[in-house]
Amino acid sequence: MSTSSLPEATMEKDRELPTITNVKSPKALLSLIKNLHSLPTESPSIFLDAEWFRDQKATFLHLFVPSENTIYRLKIDEPRSVDLSTTIPAGVSLSSILESESIPKVVFDVRRISKALFDQHDISLDGIQDLQLMELASRDAEQSKKYIAGLAKCVETGIPRSNEVRKRWFESENIDKYHLSNVLGHASRSSMYRIELFPTLWNTYHERLRRPREAFWLAQSHEQASCRIIEAQRPSFKISDKKNALGPEDWVAKKRRDELMDNFSKDKKLNEDTAWIQFG
Repeated sequence: MSTSSLPEATMEKDRELPTITNVKSPKALLSLIKNLHSLPTESPSIFLDAEWFRDQKATFLHLFVPSENTIYRLKIDEPRSVDLSTTIPAGVSLSSILESESIPKVVFDVRRISKALFDQHDISLDGIQDLQLMELASRDAEQSKKYIAGLAKCVETGIPRSNEVRKRWFESENIDKYHLSNVLGHASRSSMYRIELFPTLWNTYHERLRRPREAFWLAQSHEQASCRIIEAQRPSFKISDKKNALGPEDWVAKKRRDELMDNFSKDKKLNEDTAWIQFG
């Protein structure tokens, strides 16, 4: 993307690495919203992450658009936070994009960013596909779904060693450049934004879950992502709670899981049986 498409945005580029675009001005924000609004929605075009201050407050929002090979970086804490309610003539804002059910967006563990956006900007995320839940849902039947995996484990098991992005994550030469936004709980040596890994992980898990026999788990991963969003908005929710390392209870308790599977099969059969009906 040329600098003219996002005026007044500061940019840095390193060889074939993604462009990092710092969106600071209202004019740059309007250009970003127009870009995001025009993206296809058949599959996810937007990947989300954030930077944190002392593991508590989200300071910058990251939006990675792989089709443009660009990571947009927006300040979302005071002072000098961008106005996420800024609206283009089509009536679309970044807030409405983040809250839209029909615009798919991918994150890794939505709870943290859901809490931040809700507490700091009163934004309730929707249309979310959670990579952490997708990994858990895509495990083989004989594998336990009791505990979720961290990002480092997902990268280790979900991305081939030959993958160039994986190599940069684990074998970086510059360990300081993006240190603060990457190291906590994940790979300890990194010179990249972790969001760069998200599209490859999504492709891995989606490829597993798109198989017909995995339809239940694909639907469950989306449903549980919505549950996580609501859970994280509660005042009592704590990021550091040890219970957050557990997978959804419905996935672990066999009786409840079997009930959900049975209901899913019945609904699927009903939808197939009535698909020929057209409503005027």
